[in-house]
Amino acid sequence: APALFAAVMSEAPARATDVASRWAAVPRGLVDGGEIVLMAVKPSLWRPLLDSAAWLVTATILAITLLLLGMSIPGLSLAVTAQIIVLIGITRLALAVLRWVTMWHLLTNRRIIDVYGVRTPIIRSCLLIHIRNTYVRPTPVEGALGLGSILLVTDEPQQVPHVWRSIADPETVHAKIRRAIEAALDQHPM
Repeated sequence: APALFAAVMSEAPARATDVASRWAAVPRGLVDGGEIVLMAVKPSLWRPLLDSAAWLVTATILAITLLLLGMSIPGLSLAVTAQIIVLIGITRLALAVLRWVTMWHLLTNRRIIDVYGVRTPIIRSCLLIHIRNTYVRPTPVEGALGLGSILLVTDEPQQVPHVWRSIADPETVHAKIRRAIEAALDQHPM
């Protein structure tokens, strides 16, 4: 499977060994024999920091405030109290990194696939012919970092839209998704 993935991803800037290691991280059995992986995307490494920024800032401000006011948790020193509060923010960042490690977005010639989950992989997919619209919506922070989120709206009323958050070069990724959708619709007219 890694050789197939490397051949499909030949236009990717990564070396073949990098692509093979990426493919090894994706759960086996995810793609059937007739599917071709067109693209495998991970959110930017900025995503964990963006997810935990509020926790980090709040913990830091709270720790500094307690140090300045000389207040501590009863039975603990002032320094230990500040360290515990900062540790809470860092723990939130560590959990966000752990979630990031397991998150993948795949585009095949038939569907989009989202893989995430730390203990048990959660796999959501949607046939390309069921995607009704796509949008690139960078948040202000993502825009400043050159990232963007791609929203994929399906025609299935109970299904929540798929969102690929903090994707590097979102316009190029979006264009590839649009081309794959158009190709799938050409093969399976509705």
